[in-house]
Amino acid sequence: GNKTTVSQTITVQDTKAPVITTQATNIEVECDGSANTTSLNSWLASNGGAVATDNCSDVIWTNNFTSLTDSCGTTPATVIFTVTDACGNTSTSSATFKIKDTKAPTFTIPAPASVTVQCDAVPTAQTLSATDTCSTVLVTFNEVRTDGSCINDNILTRTWTATDICGNATSVS
Repeated sequence: GNKTTVSQTITVQDTKAPVITTQATNIEVECDGSANTTSLNSWLASNGGAVATDNCSDVIWTNNFTSLTDSCGTTPATVIFTVTDACGNTSTSSATFKIKDTKAPTFTIPAPASVTVQCDAVPTAQTLSATDTCSTVLVTFNEVRTDGSCINDNILTRTWTATDICGNATSVS
């Protein structure tokens, strides 16, 4: 028995980064008054919609999200989603999460009804208030007098305008 032994050493290395097959997508949601935590958390949990595969192992997703800075959507959060394989190889995809506020405030009390009165019985203008789902509201009042044919005949048009911090407004007269 003569015998010859030959051996081969194969070194397997994973140096290839995961491949992102679907990039993360931007999302824009209407303000819900609760910092859109449900929509935001769902978007973050789904990696912004990004999908990745790796040739050697499962992957883990992380992101760099910290906070949103504005409820009107003028400063969206840009989030970088990072996918990492078991050997530490990474790829990234980024997208933005934006909150928009397009809904005008709502008056909590309706405008007073139109009335015809004598010149000494003009009612005092009411103070109206309004609410908004996403922000504080400023209510302004304006009164315009239109003279009639007689010095004591006139029409007072009273207008209340409610404006939120995003510039959405509604008026009642």
